[in-house]
Amino acid sequence: MNRRGALPRLIGAALATLPGLAAAHAFGERYDLPAPLSYFIAGATAVVALSLVAAALIARADRTRSGAHSFVIALPLQPALLAATRACGLLLFILTLVAGLAGTRNAESNLAPTLVWIIWWVGLSLAIACVGNLWPAFDPWRTLFDLADALARRCGRRRGLALDWRYPPALGAWPATLLLLAFSWFELIDLNAAMPSHIAAVGLAWTPVTLAGMLLFGRDVWQRNADVFAVYFATLGRFGPLAARDGSLALRPWGRGLTAGEELPAGMVGFVIAMLSTVLFDGLLGGEVWWSVQRALARSLAPWADDGGYLTGSIGLALVWLIFLAAYLLSCEITRRLVGGRALATIARLYVLTLVPIAVAYLIAHNFANLLVQGQLLIALISDPFGRHWNLFGTAGFEPDIGIIDARLTWYVAIGAIVTGHVISVWLAHRIALREYGSPRQAVIASLPLTVLMVLYTAISLSVIAEPLVQFRDIDGTAVVAPAR
Repeated sequence: MNRRGALPRLIGAALATLPGLAAAHAFGERYDLPAPLSYFIAGATAVVALSLVAAALIARADRTRSGAHSFVIALPLQPALLAATRACGLLLFILTLVAGLAGTRNAESNLAPTLVWIIWWVGLSLAIACVGNLWPAFDPWRTLFDLADALARRCGRRRGLALDWRYPPALGAWPATLLLLAFSWFELIDLNAAMPSHIAAVGLAWTPVTLAGMLLFGRDVWQRNADVFAVYFATLGRFGPLAARDGSLALRPWGRGLTAGEELPAGMVGFVIAMLSTVLFDGLLGGEVWWSVQRALARSLAPWADDGGYLTGSIGLALVWLIFLAAYLLSCEITRRLVGGRALATIARLYVLTLVPIAVAYLIAHNFANLLVQGQLLIALISDPFGRHWNLFGTAGFEPDIGIIDARLTWYVAIGAIVTGHVISVWLAHRIALREYGSPRQAVIASLPLTVLMVLYTAISLSVIAEPLVQFRDIDGTAVVAPAR
């Protein structure tokens, strides 16, 4: 059974349409590491561990909980620019729906899969992490609600459409967490995730749900708590250097938004852990460990197991999330016992946003190659978005350069991203500990459990990423080729 991620299936289908080039693609071969994989993992984990030492020596306490060390750029957000971006987002959403419902069923010839899985889910996510939360300016569902709300006000309803029901505080971000797991299930496990009509169906199904939520609880309350995409992109955007503030842009150091210290809604711990675990599970789906686990699950669940792997995949996705969540809560419990003074839930919410750089790193490590290669298909698809043999802009015959990246570069980008992401997380966690506990000694003690967890995350993620990319060598230099899939 092949890997279930929508992106790998989509890129495989696209590359299969490029005769004469697929054999030359770098991923047809494995990169022969110049040293055993264990050396890379040992070096990477050592760097992450030593980053706490560096943070302890360099970092100084920052007692503020707001956007300190940021300044407002003297450039207001222009209404015309905002209107243009919102119109663009709505038009792209409509185009995706039309392509999914009326276009060809071939994923590689239809605009919808590439636009959704590559440009939006991967490309926009990385852009938001690097720049700031751009999603509100493009969010088509937000635009639809605002248009309807403005129309209602013009028709005499002064308060607009929103009924402003009280959102249950106990729910918090739990709806968004469960929806993120459900969306990840669709992306990674559903065999039809790359099918244009299924993508359009999901978009259509989400539209009345999210519009109803905005209607009942108000747009901002709904998007802050239950709108999975708004919460996801807003969380990534906290890492970026730009933030909207009172109609202007605030410039801040990367990661500053993750240490602001405001109270997070219930469920945000589970949400951030889901951001990490779902991307790592995507990598696990292509590895020998998962194949072994899946075979064991299939044998034990034989009466209920299916050939498509839906049951075993669903169990695996949930288990990985629960294991990550339990490991994080355990590290927070150890911190509580070492330094005391706060409840477990408080400590968990206090540090959870420092894991966001790791989620960004996982996004880069797992999807960098897909974005570069598959993203090129957009050049041809803009001329023939529905697979009707059009050539609107003269680019329909464009063939992607699949040699733009090889396994060697992908490996070094992955290891660099993962190490950097974990080091940034350690640094941010230590700054929070300094702010909360004051004493440098207490801050180091408080940071130790989470640093150990990040060291383990580093080793696991590198092992998962390495398996489909590299040819391993034993310490004696003998090449070890991984089993064929």
